[in-house]
Parts: sequence; structure tokens; C-alpha cells
Amino acid sequence: MYRKWKNTAALGLTVLLGCMMPVCTMLAAENDVETGAGSVSDNDVFHEDVSLLTAAVAEPDAQMQDADRSDVVNAPEIVITRDGKNRACSLGGEITFEYIRYWGPQFDVTVGQSDQEVSLFCCLDRVTDIEAGAKNEDQMDSLYWGEKQTPPVTLQPLNDGIYVVYVKAEAGGQTYYARSDGIVVDTQRPVIKGIEEGETYPEGTLFQVEDANLDRVLVNEEPALSEDGNYKVVANGTSCVIRAIDKAGNETSCSVNVSGNGMPEPDNIISESGVYELKAGKKYYLAEGKWKVEGDGSVYQGGNEFYVKADGSYKFSK
Repeated sequence: MYRKWKNTAALGLTVLLGCMMPVCTMLAAENDVETGAGSVSDNDVFHEDVSLLTAAVAEPDAQMQDADRSDVVNAPEIVITRDGKNRACSLGGEITFEYIRYWGPQFDVTVGQSDQEVSLFCCLDRVTDIEAGAKNEDQMDSLYWGEKQTPPVTLQPLNDGIYVVYVKAEAGGQTYYARSDGIVVDTQRPVIKGIEEGETYPEGTLFQVEDANLDRVLVNEEPALSEDGNYKVVANGTSCVIRAIDKAGNETSCSVNVSGNGMPEPDNIISESGVYELKAGKKYYLAEGKWKVEGDGSVYQGGNEFYVKADGSYKFSK
């Protein structure tokens, strides 16, 4: 009986200890969480330290990138305005030219908002070869910049020629460049040579047009082609009107009479001013009005018949 009781007591103690162990284990786990001990291995601590070191190195790099972006954002914007439009562009490359037929202010140079003090220098460069491209940064030292100027700066050519504006802006120890498109200032009208205003010439008479920027020649409003630098008088009835126009819009016109082609209207009536081929002994009529014949000081009353003494060209004016 005693032995049986002793075995029963031992069994009860075992059960009691078994129930208490999970509770102790849970308490120990909660304690580990609160203290941070025993829940992270040595390897886990090493990886966490590496992560922290990596973040510490990355932070200055991010600051440097932000500084670089700030430098770009704060670069002064160079604005070169002509006719209300910003013409500023990068150095080098092909130049687009516009032809202008007057002098006066052509470019206004300003600098956009900047948080740095900007020193501005401008050069109105006269171009000698219109086919050459714009100057690049290596050629900037060849330009004459003059003294520092305060924006806005107005630039204007004082003579005919080909021009491009170059601008240099210095800010924060850095130098920035820009250029404009090009202009060709041409205030001269084309010159027509070989014929004179109001004179009489046979059809096919050659004449020349001189202009460095010639665009087109019109004869009686039809485009005329040059043959070795020559153009031809072409009759439009008894007259020929010539117009020479250059790329800047300058224009010269010349009106001449054409001999050897004017024929009286039916019934031999002359009703308009011009040069007419008349034959001796043939009857002609002048339309109403007062008329003069070149080389003759008389004034003739229209509505009457008349004759000429010899075959030839006669210039009538009403």
C-alpha cells in the first residue's frame, strides 16, 4: 500500500512539472523579446551592421547628385530675342539666316532668373562666309567680347553685312555660351544695267542685274532666266517692264519701249501710247485726244488721219 502511494505521488509530480515547463518557456521567450537577447544570431547582427554602413555611404552620394542637379537648374538661361522670339541656340552647327532690309535694333540679350550673380559679355560677329557653320566653344577666345555689360543688352548692325550674335555668361565660377541665328542686312536695291528707263530698244536687247543677294528677275511679270549673266528685253505689245527683287525684298523696276513690234490696231488706228512700225504712203488714224511724236515738237489733235514720210519706228505718247 505504501509502495503504491509512493508511485502515485511520483507520477503526479512528473505531470505537474510537465505543465509548468511550457509556461516557463513562454516567459523566457517574452523576456528575450523585451531585452533583445537571444533572438538574433551573430550572423544576423553582422548583416544588420552592413546594412547600416551601406546606408551611411549612400547618403553623401545622393547629396552630391542633388548638388549636381542644382548646379544644372541654377545655370543662367541666356535669352537672345529678335522680333519677339527667342533665337538662342547652342554653339556650332548650321546657321539659319534671315534677310533684313533695314538697319536698327535687331537683338536683345537678357539672362533668365538665376540665384547667382551673372557677368554678361556679347559679340556681334560679322560673318565672311555664309556657308560656314557657327563657331564652336574652342573658337570663343577668337571673338572680341569687350567689357562686361548689364542685361538687357541691345545689339544692332550699323552696316550691311552678315551677322551672328555670340553671348558669354559667367556665374558661380562657370562659363556658359549661346549664339543666335544669323541675319543678312541688305539695304541696297538691285541695279539694272544695259537699258535705261523710258528708252526704246529692239526686242532681245540684253541687260544685266547686279545684286549680291538677288532672288529673282521678272520680265512682264514672268520669271526670267539668266544666260551668262544676261537677260533679254521681251515685248508686251510695245513695252517691256522689268522687276529685279533681292532676298531682303529690295526691288528695282525699269520700263522700256520695244521697237519693231508695234502695229496699229485694225483700220490702222493708234489708240495707245507706244512705238509703232509705220510705212510711208499708208493712211493711219489717231484716236481722240492730244498726241506727241518723239523727235517732233508738234502736238497733234486726235480723230484725224495722217501719213509718215518714211518707213520706220515712231513713238507716240498721249
